[in-house]
Amino acid sequence: MDVIKLEGVEKIYRTKEIETVALENVNLTVEEGEFVSVMGPSGCGKSTLLNLIGLLDNPTKGTVDLLGSSTAGMKDSGMSEFRNRNIGFVFQSFHLIPSLNVADNVALPLIYRAGVSAAECDRRVREVLERLGMSHRMKHFPSQISGGQCQRVAIARAIVGDPRIILADEPTGNLDSRMGAEVMALLHELNRADGRTIVMVTHNEEQASKTDRVIHFLDGRQII
Repeated sequence: MDVIKLEGVEKIYRTKEIETVALENVNLTVEEGEFVSVMGPSGCGKSTLLNLIGLLDNPTKGTVDLLGSSTAGMKDSGMSEFRNRNIGFVFQSFHLIPSLNVADNVALPLIYRAGVSAAECDRRVREVLERLGMSHRMKHFPSQISGGQCQRVAIARAIVGDPRIILADEPTGNLDSRMGAEVMALLHELNRADGRTIVMVTHNEEQASKTDRVIHFLDGRQII
């Protein structure tokens, strides 16, 4: 099953003075359970691609289908609900909220999901932090843990809602080689053991070579 399907996708940013083509005629499918890397120079459209797949932005032209459903015409509320239930995000800069402890950061996706009780939220948070080896840091704040631990927390937040798709934008970009290897091992485990579909933007050729497929972009175009 194709969980991600883009057809004829174009993204143009316009101001009064300039028109910037971020993506042009992108046709891409990602099957369920695939781990795909996206590579290319800075400014080639990689992050724009993730934003479109993650329903954080809309294409100027073309269609984005996720999990067999068309996203065309979805209202903001519908996109938010779909994103919350089906997509987990992992960012280079972690994007943890400094004023919240580890447990509360991880719980955020569940807090905004209807029908999840406080007890269920607490159970899921504890389970995912235990799995990622961070249960002993539940009450710590982001400033009190290492960069590698912050990324583990970010991954925990991404998967606590049991999404089928994980989008990772340079997930090891701010980590040293040892921490980066640990984070990649976690992502591969989530892919193999859980069958989660992962699309990862990276500049690291070694990491990309260990994924199922590498997609290259240049100047907004997919290179075949």
